[in-house]
Amino acid sequence: MNISFDLNLDYAYAEAIRQQHDALSAQKMITDLEDTIGAALNEITQRHGILPSIGDRVEIGSDWVVVNARSFSQDGSVWLSVKQLEA
Repeated sequence: MNISFDLNLDYAYAEAIRQQHDALSAQKMITDLEDTIGAALNEITQRHGILPSIGDRVEIGSDWVVVNARSFSQDGSVWLSVKQLEA
C-alpha cells in the first residue's frame, strides 16, 4: 500500500536545531531529518498498511519521534508534523 504524505518537523523541534547551528547547516539538518523520518514512516505504511496517527511514536535510529499533528486536505493530501519524544 502506498499512501502519499508530506512531513515537517514541528516548529519547536526545528527551532531547537536552528538555535544550535548556523542557518545553512540547520536547514540541511532539518531537511535530512525530515527525509529520514519520512522514509521510516513510508516503510511503516508499506509494511502495515496504515499511516501513523497523532501520538504514535516512531523509532528513528537511536531516537524517537512522535506524530503531533495530522491533516487531510480536500484534494486527498495528508500532512504530518513530528516532534522529539520527550522523556
